[in-house]
Amino acid sequence: MRLLIYSENDYGCGASIAAYRLAAGMAKSHEVMYVFENQKNDYSLYKNTGIRPWHLGRTYSFAKKAVYKSARLIAKLTRGEAYRNLIFSVFLSRVKQYNPDIIHLHNCYFTQKQIAKLAELFPVVWTMHDQFALYGYNYRITALDSEEVTYCPVATWRRKLYNPDDLLNSKQAKVIFTPPSDWLSGLAEKITKGRKPVKTVNNGIPLDAMVPVEKAEACGYVGIDPDKFTLLFLAGTGAWKRKNVDAVIQALNLVPELDMQAVVIGSTAKTDRSDPRLVLKGSVTGTEALSRYYSCADVFCIPSIIDNLPNTVLESLACSTPVLGSVNGGVPEMVIEGRTGWLFDPMNVGELADKIKYLYTHREEIKDLQKNCRDFVTEKFGEETMTANYEKIYREMKGD
Repeated sequence: MRLLIYSENDYGCGASIAAYRLAAGMAKSHEVMYVFENQKNDYSLYKNTGIRPWHLGRTYSFAKKAVYKSARLIAKLTRGEAYRNLIFSVFLSRVKQYNPDIIHLHNCYFTQKQIAKLAELFPVVWTMHDQFALYGYNYRITALDSEEVTYCPVATWRRKLYNPDDLLNSKQAKVIFTPPSDWLSGLAEKITKGRKPVKTVNNGIPLDAMVPVEKAEACGYVGIDPDKFTLLFLAGTGAWKRKNVDAVIQALNLVPELDMQAVVIGSTAKTDRSDPRLVLKGSVTGTEALSRYYSCADVFCIPSIIDNLPNTVLESLACSTPVLGSVNGGVPEMVIEGRTGWLFDPMNVGELADKIKYLYTHREEIKDLQKNCRDFVTEKFGEETMTANYEKIYREMKGD
């Protein structure tokens, strides 16, 4: 089968990691062109994968570079769609040449009218990693400090261009939405109302890449005490309030008596770093390094106010590290109380502090759950399960 898999970024954010993992999995038995607009990694990412990468919008032609630059400038000055229309026309031309059996979109900022045009020519699978495809924004939350935050909203003047009805009401457009979580599928169905199919297809993870590492070795790699209770969590500045890092910091402040260490990956520019128990490690990349970081921890904590099906939870469980996770969004579909972790209300800092204190004093319970984590991921979220689920959809859309 000839597949074209599209992602806004080649690799880096959660959606693009899922897109790349799908492309790599599918390339083992199918022809795959992987299209992206923003390149975060060099082409060694594709070495020995069988993936055929294409950086949409990149050219070595001075004339074409001038055209792209002019279109960007015109779009900026006129608040118009000159650049996006140009990119889409280039994309559509290449798609017709490649003639794929299936086009699979991940994070995508073509308009619904443009995607309808694609879906009239080729079957389209659109994986929703957030709400943007049907809602015009990624997420809308009330933050821990009570601020209302909307992530990546479509500007008012552009909303008519991003009208879901342009796609949903097209009888000729052959498209299916495939959110990775039942939670997001439920939100999608509120908009589609049966006009286009919605089917949950979980993200998958290459289990040969994310593996458990013996704790002493992992702690030595990270540079922490292997005998202390260790909580791992991720910080960052992008979706900082949605990821709700402050809840963990505040919860730790409520249990100052605990002799523990909290390993923090990512940027802490917006985070209170005064607690001496925090071990700040900055950015960590690569599956080998990440496997050691997940393995050094007794528990991985994800306090997101809302999230879809975070790769971080799958990665932690694949490394046999149970998860202390938010009760919201798609996280409870992976964090099963008494099997793979524990849940809490991300808006209740006191509850999170109580959970941390409980786990600190019940380490045998953690060890019991560690035995379940990798088996759970293998059973439901392995790469082969994901590719098999998508292959079934592809063949149904082709009429095979």
